[in-house]
Amino acid sequence: MIHKKLKVLMKNRKAWLTAFCSMFALCISSCKQGSQVEIYTVSKNEAYKLPANWKQTQNTSAMRLATFEVTGKNEETAEVAILPMPDLKVEDHEIVNLWRSQLKLSPISKEEANESSELIKIGQFDGRIFDLTAPEETPGEMAGMRIITAFVNSPVGTWFFKMTGADQHLETERPAFTTFLGSVDLNKMQQEITAARQAADPHAGVNMANKGTMPTGPAGGPKSSSSNNLPKWQIPAGWTSSGPSSMILASFKASGEGGEAKITVSSLGGAAGGLLPNINRWRRQVGLGPADQSELESITSAITSSGVEGKLVSIPGATQGIDAVILPHNGQTWFFKVMGPAVAVQRESENFKTFVQSIQFNENAR
Repeated sequence: MIHKKLKVLMKNRKAWLTAFCSMFALCISSCKQGSQVEIYTVSKNEAYKLPANWKQTQNTSAMRLATFEVTGKNEETAEVAILPMPDLKVEDHEIVNLWRSQLKLSPISKEEANESSELIKIGQFDGRIFDLTAPEETPGEMAGMRIITAFVNSPVGTWFFKMTGADQHLETERPAFTTFLGSVDLNKMQQEITAARQAADPHAGVNMANKGTMPTGPAGGPKSSSSNNLPKWQIPAGWTSSGPSSMILASFKASGEGGEAKITVSSLGGAAGGLLPNINRWRRQVGLGPADQSELESITSAITSSGVEGKLVSIPGATQGIDAVILPHNGQTWFFKVMGPAVAVQRESENFKTFVQSIQFNENAR
């Protein structure tokens, strides 16, 4: 079922671009309904060379061929994903606007896209690379996050290589990402995908680009706020729901002495950048300088929710404050955050802890 839907989308470039960000939910839904899922494994020794600090991890989306975790010297993490897109031909500005929308950036024209991108070698082919950063004031967990995306329209299909993480971490890792792109052999990757498909289905075509199908893996990624996969929680008295948004699964407002505090719930795949980079991103948002690795133990405390231990951090700035909990669960990183005037955040501190501790995850959700 999922392959038929994807095939239809691939025939219509505009429809694909519109639906791309929602395909994660489609994949999750189809997998839960018992659809057959094909998983392709590419030999890293032959198809590409991984930097020393890269580790292959479980795919968090059925659209990915491979996913890697990139760990920095301070244990901060970024994520690299390989996405093959057969039969898809896109203009530079179309793809860059797709990623810009994820970072809450306004779309740009074809001319502006050409000026903001660079030519880069992706294996034996010429591709382009875009480097985008979300402003610190961006709502949700994408604030201060960065996306570096390279793509190539090649004879063996269109391929995307996407690196996501905190701004400074990606600044350090970009040279390794560029080297990785140069090591990629798309022909070998295509051949191994075809071999894997034929092993699973002897009647499969020999050219993935002519099949109109996509490699799929275990479903994951951020859960939709409209799904039954959201955890259950107890809302403290005085909190009112203000609904989800594109990156926020749930949000609440709490009014009282000192002003209004806003509480948000969000989720990202994998380590979502790591503990310290996220804390430093929030510190910048309230006007504080960065903390270093040696300070982590003193500025965080343990908090348990649904039997899982997370980290609680309180960041009071001169006027604004943030309390946040980072909680790993089932390959996702969950963020629970209260922000607003420092006095309001302090006022809601105990309510916030009680809220997080009340959370019960749906263990059947994947």
